[in-house]
Amino acid sequence: MVSPRELMLTIEAALLGPSPPTPSQRIELLHAVRSYIPAFKSLLSYPGPKASDRAQVQSKEVRLPDSLPILLDDIDVQIALKLSDDLNLNEIECVRLIFSANKEWVLFGREPLEIFRLAAGLWYMERRHLITSFYTLLRAVVLDQGLDADLISEIQKHLEDIFNYGLRQRLITLIKELNREEPAGFGGPNAEQYILDFRGAIVERRAVVCRERLSLSHCLVLSALVRQMTLKDVKDVLSTLKDCAAEANSTTTHLQIVFSLLFTLVITLISDALGTSPEKPSLLSNDASSRHEFHDLVMSTVNDPNVEGFVDCVRFAWSVHLMIVQERSASRNVSGAFSKDLANTHMCLEHVCSNNVFKYFLAGILQTAAYQNDDEDMVFMYNGYLHKLMMCFLSHPLGRDKVKEMKEKAMNALSPYVSSESGNPRDGTFNTKQDSRASFQPFVSLLELVSKIYQKEPELLYGNEELWTFIHFAGEDHTNIHTLVAFLRLLSTLASTEEGAFKVFELLQGKSFRSIGWNTLFDSLSIYDGMFKQALQTSGNLLPDFQEGDAQALVAYLYVLQKVVENGNPSARKGWFPDIEPLFKLLGYENVPPYLKGALRNAIAAFIKVSPALKNTIWNYLEQYDLPVVVGPSVGSNGQNMPSQVYDMRFELNEVEARRERYPSTISFLNLLNALIAEERDISDRGRRFVGIFRFVYDHVFGPFPQRAYMDPSEKWQLVLACLQHFQMILKMHEVRDDEDVGMAIDMSQSSGGANASPLETQIPALELLKDFMSGKMVFRNIMSIILLGVDTIICERTSQVYGPLLEEAVKLSLDILILVMERDIFLADFWRPLYQSLDIILSQDHKQIIAILEYVRYDFLPQIQKSSIKIMSILSSRMVGLIQLLLKSNAAKLLIEDYATCLESRFDECQSIENTKDDAGVLILQLLIDNISRPSPNVTHLLLKFDVDSPVEQTVLQPKVHYSCLKVILDNLEKLTKPDINGLLHEFGFQLLYELCLDPLTCDPTMDLLSTKKYQFFSKHLETMCTAPLPKRSHNQSLRISILHERAWLLKLLALELHTADMAESTHREACLSILSRSFAQIAGDIYTSPELSKTPDIDAANIVYNTMKKNKVLEILDVVQFRTPSTDLQCPQLLPSFEFDAQVNGILKDPATSEKGGVYYYSERGERLLDLDALHDKLWQICTQVGSHSNEIENSELRASIQQFLRWAWRYNKNLEEQSAQLHMLTGWSQIVEVAVSKRMSLLEDRSQILLELLDASLSASASPDCSLRMAVILSNVALTCMAKLRDERFVCPGGVDTDSVTFLNIITVKQLSNGACHSILYKLMMAILRNESSETLRRRQYALLLSYFQYCRSILNPDVPASVLRYLLHEEHDEDDEINLQKISKEQAELESANFSIIKKEAQAIIDLVMKDAMKGSEVGKAVSFYVLDAFLSIDHEKFFLNQLQNRGILRSCLTEISNFSCKDAWRSFESLQRLCSLEAQLSLLLRVSHTYGKHGAQILLVMCALQHLGSSRAVVLQSKGSSRTGPVIERNRVGESDKQRLLVTPILRLVSSLTSLVESSDYQEVRNKIVREVLDFVKGHQSTFDQILREDVSEVDELGLERINLVVSILSKVWPYEENDKYGIVQELFSMMCILFRFDVGSSNYLKPSDQLENKKKSEFLTFQLCFSLSSYLYSLMKKKLITLPIMECSNEPGAHQQPSLYLLVGLLNSVTTALERSGEEKFLLLNKIQDINELSRQEVDEIISLCMKQNCVSSSDNIRKRRYIALIEMCRMVGARDQLITLLLQLAELVLNILLFHLQDDNSALQDCSTLSGSLHPILERLEQLKQVS
Repeated sequence: MVSPRELMLTIEAALLGPSPPTPSQRIELLHAVRSYIPAFKSLLSYPGPKASDRAQVQSKEVRLPDSLPILLDDIDVQIALKLSDDLNLNEIECVRLIFSANKEWVLFGREPLEIFRLAAGLWYMERRHLITSFYTLLRAVVLDQGLDADLISEIQKHLEDIFNYGLRQRLITLIKELNREEPAGFGGPNAEQYILDFRGAIVERRAVVCRERLSLSHCLVLSALVRQMTLKDVKDVLSTLKDCAAEANSTTTHLQIVFSLLFTLVITLISDALGTSPEKPSLLSNDASSRHEFHDLVMSTVNDPNVEGFVDCVRFAWSVHLMIVQERSASRNVSGAFSKDLANTHMCLEHVCSNNVFKYFLAGILQTAAYQNDDEDMVFMYNGYLHKLMMCFLSHPLGRDKVKEMKEKAMNALSPYVSSESGNPRDGTFNTKQDSRASFQPFVSLLELVSKIYQKEPELLYGNEELWTFIHFAGEDHTNIHTLVAFLRLLSTLASTEEGAFKVFELLQGKSFRSIGWNTLFDSLSIYDGMFKQALQTSGNLLPDFQEGDAQALVAYLYVLQKVVENGNPSARKGWFPDIEPLFKLLGYENVPPYLKGALRNAIAAFIKVSPALKNTIWNYLEQYDLPVVVGPSVGSNGQNMPSQVYDMRFELNEVEARRERYPSTISFLNLLNALIAEERDISDRGRRFVGIFRFVYDHVFGPFPQRAYMDPSEKWQLVLACLQHFQMILKMHEVRDDEDVGMAIDMSQSSGGANASPLETQIPALELLKDFMSGKMVFRNIMSIILLGVDTIICERTSQVYGPLLEEAVKLSLDILILVMERDIFLADFWRPLYQSLDIILSQDHKQIIAILEYVRYDFLPQIQKSSIKIMSILSSRMVGLIQLLLKSNAAKLLIEDYATCLESRFDECQSIENTKDDAGVLILQLLIDNISRPSPNVTHLLLKFDVDSPVEQTVLQPKVHYSCLKVILDNLEKLTKPDINGLLHEFGFQLLYELCLDPLTCDPTMDLLSTKKYQFFSKHLETMCTAPLPKRSHNQSLRISILHERAWLLKLLALELHTADMAESTHREACLSILSRSFAQIAGDIYTSPELSKTPDIDAANIVYNTMKKNKVLEILDVVQFRTPSTDLQCPQLLPSFEFDAQVNGILKDPATSEKGGVYYYSERGERLLDLDALHDKLWQICTQVGSHSNEIENSELRASIQQFLRWAWRYNKNLEEQSAQLHMLTGWSQIVEVAVSKRMSLLEDRSQILLELLDASLSASASPDCSLRMAVILSNVALTCMAKLRDERFVCPGGVDTDSVTFLNIITVKQLSNGACHSILYKLMMAILRNESSETLRRRQYALLLSYFQYCRSILNPDVPASVLRYLLHEEHDEDDEINLQKISKEQAELESANFSIIKKEAQAIIDLVMKDAMKGSEVGKAVSFYVLDAFLSIDHEKFFLNQLQNRGILRSCLTEISNFSCKDAWRSFESLQRLCSLEAQLSLLLRVSHTYGKHGAQILLVMCALQHLGSSRAVVLQSKGSSRTGPVIERNRVGESDKQRLLVTPILRLVSSLTSLVESSDYQEVRNKIVREVLDFVKGHQSTFDQILREDVSEVDELGLERINLVVSILSKVWPYEENDKYGIVQELFSMMCILFRFDVGSSNYLKPSDQLENKKKSEFLTFQLCFSLSSYLYSLMKKKLITLPIMECSNEPGAHQQPSLYLLVGLLNSVTTALERSGEEKFLLLNKIQDINELSRQEVDEIISLCMKQNCVSSSDNIRKRRYIALIEMCRMVGARDQLITLLLQLAELVLNILLFHLQDDNSALQDCSTLSGSLHPILERLEQLKQVS
C-alpha cells in the first residue's frame, strides 16, 4: 500500500490537474482509493497503548510488519514510550514512527527532544495527508470540476460505502475529541506542546490539531452532499455546534469550524427539502413525531448570546425546510399534522425575524474576517446554499407574506433625513438616537444580506428570475431612507455582471419605480448645485447644510451608477449617460460631506474607460469643478492659472477629514487621479505635468499618514494604497535608458549641492521619489515601516481582520516599489554620490530592514509578495558582498533556508499550471540559485542549498536528509518528476542547477559525491522513462514540449559530465557510471563487474544488469525523440493592412535589436533566448495605429485593430517556435555529449562495442540526411558520427573480449572487429546523402569531409596494419593451421570487394559530389580548401579506373593547384593564424598532386610534367628556407624567425616529395629525349633553389629530427638521380654530397654514441632506419658516378689540402659495410628474440608484459583495471610491429650491403689499383665478408 503522502499526490494529480486524468492516472487513483478504504472508514483511528507491546519495546528488540528485527537503545525506548504517552499511540507504532523519521531525516547526532518532535511531526503529517486525500475526493464529487462522469460515479460509490460504515459519526466525534486537553486531543497537561513539521520548524501542537479539526469539519460539510444525513446526525451536529459556539474562543480557525458546523446543518436541511416530492418524502421530517421532536430541540431556549445567533440561523433554515416540505410532500393532506406544522413554521419564522437573523447572518458570519478568509471552495458552497435558502424563502408564499410584513414595518418608521454626520454610509449604518432601531429593521438587514450573498458570487445572478421579482417588489414605495439605501445597494450588487448592469440600467431608466431612477440622481445633483450657487450669490460664503439623508441616498445612487458603468457592455454604455457634468458640480463646495464627494469621484472614475474622449472630458471638468491642489501652471492649460481658493484639498484633508478621522474624499481623489494617469499614453514629459499632484501626495497624504488618527482602519490602508499606487505609476513613467537621463542626472547632481530645492515646475516626480529612497527620507521610511510590521504580523492581520487584504496589498505594493527603485538607482547613484546612494546601501544601514524584506518569502497568502521578496533577494545578492554574513549574524539564515525550501516545495505541489513563468515563484528561486553559483563564496546559493558557509565550501559534505533546504526539495522532486505538465519548467531548471553546481569548482566535488550515491546515481533511471517518452503535441501544449526538451538536455549533460569527470577508483562514481552506461547503451562488459575495483561495491544488482543487456539502445530512442521538424523561425511578419503601408515601420521595429528596457521590442528569457516582448510590441503597433487613426474611418481602424491582434498572434508563435528550435538543439547537444563522452572515454566498459558504434554512426548519418534535420542539428550529428568513426578505427584491433581465459593466440590477430562490407556500404551511402543534403554549409561539410576521410582510413586495411603480412604468415605457419591461410585469402578478397564497392557508390554520385567538393576547394575558406583537397586525394586513392583522375583533369583542378602553389609568396604574414591555414591548404594541394603521381605511377607523373609541375614548383617561394642561425635582432625576434622557419619547413617537405616522385621518371622513361627533358627540368629546379638544397645538405645528421632526416633523404634521392647528368659542379653539390658521405659512412649508425641517449628504443630504431636509408641514397649516387666512370674512389683517404675536393675512400666504404653487418647481426638477433617472446607470450608474467608495453611506449593504452589478457594482446601486437620494423631494416641493410659490395668489387677489379693498398683493403674486408656469410636468413 502506498504511503499517505503518495496517496495524496496520486489523488491530486488525477483530480486537481489542469487536464483530465490519463488512463494510467485513473487506474492508479482507483487502486489507491480502494486500498485506503479501511483507513478512511476508521479515519484517524490508531491502535492504543498495549502492555505486551510496551514490554516488547522495553526489551529493545522490536519486529515491525514485513521487516527484520529492529534493535533499540535506551534513548529510542525512551522516545517511543514518550510518544505513546503523549499521542495515545501504540508502542510498536511509535517505533515505526521513529524508524520512518530516520528514513526521512537522519536522526544520528540529534537530541532526544528533537527526535521526539520529528517523529510526532511525521505522524501528524501522515494524518494531514490522509485527511487532505479524503477532502479532495469529497470535493471532486461535490464540485463540478469537469471530470469524467464515470470516474466521479466510481469515487462516489466508494464514498457512500464509507459513510454507510459510519464515517460521519466518526467525523463528528473527532471534531469533539480533538478539542480536548488529553493525549487523543491536543495533548495533556504534561505532554510536549511542540512538534517539528516537515521543514524542521517548531510549531505548536494545538495549532496543528486545530487545523485538523477545521479540515474534518470541511469534510463534514461536503459529506452532507455525498450521502444524506440522518436525523440523528443532524442532532449530533447541532449539539456540536452549540458546544463549539459556547467556547470563549474567537480565533479565526475556531470560528471557521463553527461556520462549517452551521452550514452543514443549513445544507442538509435545504438539500433534503429540495429533494422532497410526493414520491420521495423528506428523510429528516417524514416522521411527524421525529419532526416535532427536532422542532422542539431547535426552538429550545438558549441562554448564551454567542450560541443564540447561530441557533437562530439553524431555526431559519429549519423554517424554510418546513415550508418547502409542507408544500411538496403529501403529508399536508393530513389536516391535523399540517396545521401543527404550519403553526410551528409560523412560530419559528416569527422568532427568527423578530431576532433579525438576517443581521446575524450578515454581521456575525458573512462580514467576519474568518468567513472571508475561509477556503474558497467552502465559501463558494456556503454562498450557494445561502442563495438557495434565500430564494426558497423569498419565493414561498409564507416567506413573501413575511417579507411584505417586514417591509410595511420598515416603511412606517418614517425618517427621511438623518441629522448626524457620523456613521458609515457605505455600510448603511448611522449612529442616531431617534432612529437607532430603524437602521436594524429586519427588512433592511434582509436587503443587505441578499446584496452581500450575490456580491460574493455574482454568477448566481444569471437566470435568477425569482430574485428580480423580489427586486420589483422591494423597490416600490420607499418612505424610509434606510430601506432606500439598502435597496440601492442591492441594485449595485445586481449590476456586478454585464447582464445585471443592463437590467439595472433599464430598471432605473424606465418608470418601474415612481421615485427611483437616474433622473432622480442627476436632478438632485443639479438642484443642490443651483441652490449652492444661489446661496453664494446672496449670502457670500455661507452655504446651507447638506441634508444627511439626501447625502446617503446620493451615495447609494452613485454606487449603483459606478457598478452599472463599470460592468456594462463596452459598446452599449457609451450612450447611456451622455452628460456627466452634474457629477462634478458639487466637488468644489465645502459643505458637501466628504463621503459624498468620495462617491462622486468613484462614479466619475468608472467613466474613464468608456472612451478616450470621455477621459479628456473628465480632465477638463476636474480642472473646472474639483478642489485644487498646490500646483504650478499645468501643461496643456493654455497658460491660464487656476483661480486661488482658500478651501482646497489640503484644507479638506488636514482640517475636515482629519478632525472626523474619516478620509473618503481624499481616498477617492487619489484613486480618480491614479485612474486618469494610468490611462495617459503620452509620457514624454516624464510626468512633469503631474508634479503638483505628486507633491500633494508626497507631502500631505503619505508623509504624515502614520501620525493620523483613523476611525476605520480600513480607510488608513485604502489611503496608503492610493499613495503607493501613485508612486508606482510615477516610477513606471520614468525609464532610465537614454542620453537624456544622463544629462538630467548630471544637472540634478550639480543642483543638489545647492541650499535651495529645485523649483516646482522643473521637478520630475520620479526623480524626486528616487532621491527620497536614495537618501532614506520620508517615503522610504514610511514604506519600510509597513514592511517592518513583519510577516508574522501581516499573516495574523490578514486572517483575523477585515482590513487584512488591504494591508496585504500595501505590503505587496511597497515591495514592488522597492524593486522599481532598485532597477533605476544604480544608474543615478553614479552621478548623485555622495548625497544619494543606491538603495542596497540605504537598506544595509539597518539590517532589520533587509531581514524583514527577505522574510516575506514565507508569506503564502499572496504569491506576488513571495515573488517580490525573491526578486529583491536576487538584486541584493548581486550587490551586497556581505549579505550572507549579515544573515548569519542576525540568526535569520536558518529560518530563511527553511522558508525558501517551503516556498519551493509548495510550488512543486501546485496542481494548476502558471501561465506567466516570469512570476513563477519556483522559477524565480531556481534562477536565483543558478545566478549566484559563480559569485564569491559564500553566496546565496551556498546558503540556501545548505553548503557549509562557515568553512571552505568545497569541503562540505551535503546531507539533504539532515537539513531541510531547497536542495532536499529539488532532489526529491527530480527523483520522482511528478506532474510534468505543471512542474516541467521547475524540473528543467532543477537539472540545470545541478549541472551548474557540478561545473563550479567550489561546489562540484560535494555535489557530484552526493549525486553519485546509490539513491540518486545522477538520476540515470530517467533515461529509461522520461528521456524516451513521446513529447507533447505542439498544438496541445507547446510550452510543456519546450520545457521537457530542455529538461532532458540538462539531464543528459549532467550524465555526460559524470562520465567525463568521474574518478573510477571511487566505488560510488564507478557504480554511477556503470548505471548510466547500462541504461544508455544496455550492454555492459561482464568482466567489469568482477574487477578488483568493484569488489568494494557489492550492491550492484546482477539481475538488473542482465535485464539491461536485453534492452534496446536507449540513446537511439532518445535520438528518435529529438528528431523532428521544427517550425519556421523566419522573421517574416504578416502585413498589417496593405492600404496603410506599415511594412517599413514594422520591419524597422523588428530589426532594432534593442530590448524593451531600451526602447526596443525584444527581451531575453530566463533561458537566454532573445524573444519578442509582446507588450512592448503591442504598444509600438498601437502607436502606429494612433498616428494614422485620425486619417482613417472607423471601418479601417477596426480592420487595423484586428490585424494588430493577428500580428501579435504571429509574434507569439514566432517566440514559441524559436524556443522550441533552441530546445531541440539543446537536447541534441546533451545527447551528443553523453554519446561522445561515453564513446571516447568509457567505451571499454561496454560490450559489443563495434555494434554499438555502428548503430550510433548509422543513426547519426540517417538523422543528418533527413529532411527534418536542420543545419545546426546536422553539424552536431556530424560531430557524433565523426567521434564514432574514429572510435571504430580504434576498436578494430583491440583485444577481443568475451573469452574466459588469460591466453591470447595468433588467431586473435586476424579476428578483428571489422564491420561487414554491407555495413560499410550503408555508412558510405548515407554519408553521401548527408553531404548532398539541400541545406548545407561549409562548416557542416568540413565535418562531413573529415568523416569521409576517416571512413576511407577505416576501410584501408582489414588486418591490423601494425602487423606486417610476412610476420602474420610466419606466425600462422608456426601454428600449422591451414584454415588461417584460407582466412587470410578471404580477408584479402573482402578487402578488394570493399574498395571496389566504395568506388562504385561514390561513382554513382560522382557528378554532384565532385562539383560540391571542388566548389569548396576553390571558393571555400582555407580550412575548407584543405579538407576538400584531402577528400579529392582520398577519391584518387581508390580510383583504379582513372575515373576521378579524368574528372579532375577535365575540371582543371590539378592545374589550379599548381597555379596556387606557384603564386604563393613568403611575403604573407607568417605569424598570423590565417597564414598557418594557408600553409595547410597548400600542403593539401601538394598531397593531391603527390597522390596523382603515386597512385597512377608513370602515367600520373607524366600528366603533372605536361602541366609544367616542376616549373610551377620552381617559381614558388614556398621552397625558400630561412636560416636558423643567430641574429643580432634580439631573442624575441629570433624566436619568431625560428617559428617562421619551422612553418616553412612544413611546406618544403611535401614539395620535395613531389619532386622526388617526378624524378623517378628519369629511370623509368623509355625515350632518351623524355629522360633528358625531365633531368633538365629537375636540374633547373635544383639550381633555382640551390640555397635551400645547400641548407638541407649542411644540416647535422646526428642532430636533426625524423622530418629533417626525411628532407635530407629526399634531397639526396633527387640529386642522386639527376646530378650525375650535370657536367659542371659550380654549385658545389658534389662536394656537399661527398662531405656528407665522409661524415656519415664513418659513424657506427647503430651505436649509442651516434644516437641520442634520451631517445626511446623505438625512436632509435626509426632514426637508424632513416640514416641507413640516407646511406643507401648516397651509395646509389656514388654507384651512378662510378658506372658512368665519372669518378674513381681512392683506396686510402687523401690528405685534406686547402681547396682540394674530398672524396670518400674505399676504406670508408669498408667501414660502412662493417656498420651494416653489425646492424644486420643485431637486427637478426632482435628479431629472433622477439619471435621467441611472441611464441611464449602466454608464459610471460604481468611484470614482463608491462615491461614490453613500457618499452614500446604504450602505457597509455592500458589502465590499472585491464586484465592480463588485454595486456598480452597489446604486447603481442607491439612485438609483431617491432618484428616488421626489423624485417624492413634488414631488407634495407641487405640492399645497402649489396650496393657497397658492388662498388668495392668494381674497384678491386680495376687494374690500376695499387696492389699493396688492395691487399690491405682485402684484409680488412675479409672478416666482414665472413660475418656476412655466416648470417642466417630468418625471414
